[in-house]
Amino acid sequence: MATAIRHDVEEIDQWEIVRRAELADAGEARAAREWLERHTAGVHYDGAKLTPELLERQIRSYLAVRELIDEWRLDFSGIKGQPELTQYFATMDVTEAFLNDPYDWNGPKEPHVCATEADMDGALTMQLLKRVAGTPVLFADVRHYHADRDIWDLCNSGQHATWFAARSADPAENLAKVHLYPEVFFFPAGGASVHHLAAPGRMTLARLTRLDGAYRMQLMLGEFENYDQQTNEALMKQSTREWPHAFARLDVRAEDFLNRFGANHIHAVPGDHRAVVRATCELLDVTVDEFTR
Repeated sequence: MATAIRHDVEEIDQWEIVRRAELADAGEARAAREWLERHTAGVHYDGAKLTPELLERQIRSYLAVRELIDEWRLDFSGIKGQPELTQYFATMDVTEAFLNDPYDWNGPKEPHVCATEADMDGALTMQLLKRVAGTPVLFADVRHYHADRDIWDLCNSGQHATWFAARSADPAENLAKVHLYPEVFFFPAGGASVHHLAAPGRMTLARLTRLDGAYRMQLMLGEFENYDQQTNEALMKQSTREWPHAFARLDVRAEDFLNRFGANHIHAVPGDHRAVVRATCELLDVTVDEFTR
């Protein structure tokens, strides 16, 4: 059966980010960098992979993508990033995090769904979840399973919106839990990784994957968890500490999840929205593949 989902894609060369970033407002980039220095838990300059100049380059990239979104009237987007930008320009971590946030240094704004690695099935999932929940949407790798605790570390570069750090309407409360660390060796061009640990709470997790060419919505409930500082640090160091993390206890046995889940990326919104996701998928003629213990 053919899926009812249809979407048009605009292919925009990554050079447009580089080109427009060089033309972006240097005064706004400087003011935004100073805003981040004031409000985050720390901007950890190392003089090499993270400098004020590199952070401003990332901010100008954000301004460039915002310009592209307005000009092309994009509903949601994805940025390929690797390897061109991450090797020769800067990572898009700051761009992706603040596009997905409900604010930036200029104040409140509508979150714009942006997926890293140009994962457009991920972006499509996020757009659906954003409409259902009315909140920013998490984008993460299914990075590591801590079998001793039955929790998953959901972690992807600097992609998580900073809103997830505390899920507060006050940006300062979220940013007080956010660190900007120098990028790790995967990304030679450097820039800041937007690090934090997602706040605890019930989550709806979902992902549009494909089976025999047709979309299916893989859906489950979970809980984000936090522990004492020593435990949090020890768990984060088992993958990539500098990246943002969400410790998730999923309502699915690990063996079942690994056998059936059809992507390396997963998405989440706060609360239990499964009933609305099911109804939406029924309207779209998309099969729901639901996980539960």
